[in-house]
Amino acid sequence: MTDEVRAKTPVLAKIASDKVFCWMSMALLVFLPVAEIIVEVLMSTKNKAFRFIRYPSFFQPNIVAIFGIAGTLMVILSLISRATGGRKFKLYLADIFYFTLLFFMLISMIFSVNFGVFANGLKHYMEHPLHFLCYYSLFYFGSMIEDSSLRKKLLISYLIIAVIEGIVAFLQTRDIEIAYCLFVNDKPAYFAAYGTLQNTNFYGTLSCVLTAATSGLFIFSSRLFKSKVFKWSIYVAAMLIFYTMLSSGARLAWVGITAMICMYIVSLIVMRKSNIGKDYLKSITRDFIIVLAGYIVVIIINLLADASFITNRVEQTIQDTTTAIGDDDFGSGRGEIWKAALSSVPHHWATGIGLDNLSQAFVEQPGWQPGDYVQAKGHSEYIHTLATQGVFAITNYVLLLIYAGVTAIKAIFNEKDEVKRGLLWIFFGIFTAYISQALFSSSVMNVAPYFWIVLGIVTQRTKPISFKKK
Repeated sequence: MTDEVRAKTPVLAKIASDKVFCWMSMALLVFLPVAEIIVEVLMSTKNKAFRFIRYPSFFQPNIVAIFGIAGTLMVILSLISRATGGRKFKLYLADIFYFTLLFFMLISMIFSVNFGVFANGLKHYMEHPLHFLCYYSLFYFGSMIEDSSLRKKLLISYLIIAVIEGIVAFLQTRDIEIAYCLFVNDKPAYFAAYGTLQNTNFYGTLSCVLTAATSGLFIFSSRLFKSKVFKWSIYVAAMLIFYTMLSSGARLAWVGITAMICMYIVSLIVMRKSNIGKDYLKSITRDFIIVLAGYIVVIIINLLADASFITNRVEQTIQDTTTAIGDDDFGSGRGEIWKAALSSVPHHWATGIGLDNLSQAFVEQPGWQPGDYVQAKGHSEYIHTLATQGVFAITNYVLLLIYAGVTAIKAIFNEKDEVKRGLLWIFFGIFTAYISQALFSSSVMNVAPYFWIVLGIVTQRTKPISFKKK
């Protein structure tokens, strides 16, 4: 926000500032696991006063929904402040994408085959309009947070969350749980980690994001932090969350971390031809190798603890490589889900079958009868968006990802400030990990917020859109 805007609209400028955006986002992200722990502790007391809490993750949907309302109001205030505070309102592609995301979401909701039905009506599973408002608000917030100190604070919140989730998940691998697991039948093994998310796949996605964040923090810690003790504390947190990620058994997380590792390898090679200092590049490369070495040690520890758990997942992966994607058994049943989802596209290509209403795609299959298999989530964020929101929505989303990725890469390559470059590089690592694992995972309301704020940050506000004729 410019000084001119602050001078002309001081009240709005303070309310809708990047600092407020950052702290609001941090509060939401940290409160989600904290609220879940509080809920589980209250449930474990078996006190009659808490009987209204029927299942773990009882309050998380409401927390995200409330932020969706508050976040949207803040976006409106920000837009008003920008429009009235300066001589000329500057519109960026990030703003355009905010409105197109919102538009296609509303269109999908309005033209839904089953209006008002989301994820088969499961409260702890669904993504209703207020949740999407939360995601898009976080995207807008992230695109407005350009100050390095605020970006660093946001990454520290990811570190805090990694410690919380890592400890809870590690205890679960030792058979120490606060309350029962809501999706116990979906656990690949009795001691599989699920953190505060009640599902090993959900935790796989979150721990993948947190592993990317903490690993990136360590890789660039030499320029971001002065304390050596803090630097190595970050390393311990990164290895802890990586250990629990493996313990979740979620193979989609393997895809995300592998993509992140490849990104760092390629970028470190390419950056040798940029304006980056040789000592800085050498420092980053050294710490990246230390992270890789840590991953290898953790994998060995995991194998020693229970070799069959990981080897079974590896065998499943090998089997999937020999199975056609169209087969029902592909990817732990993803083949059947994707087949049903894609079968609905020709009939609902423009607006989708309905916002987060994939279950309807199964119902519309020839020969389907009540009691037959139904799945509320697409187990691929891209296929799910295509089926539920339509061709235009998925095209818009993919274009956003491409734009974000390209502008982030250019900024990393050309940035001269080492701190700014390092922070953006970390966020780009998180971005790469998430969009890669999203090929095989579903978006859920207690994980998606951790990505959308990052998506906003990597979507650079480089140049305002001009409607003047040249």
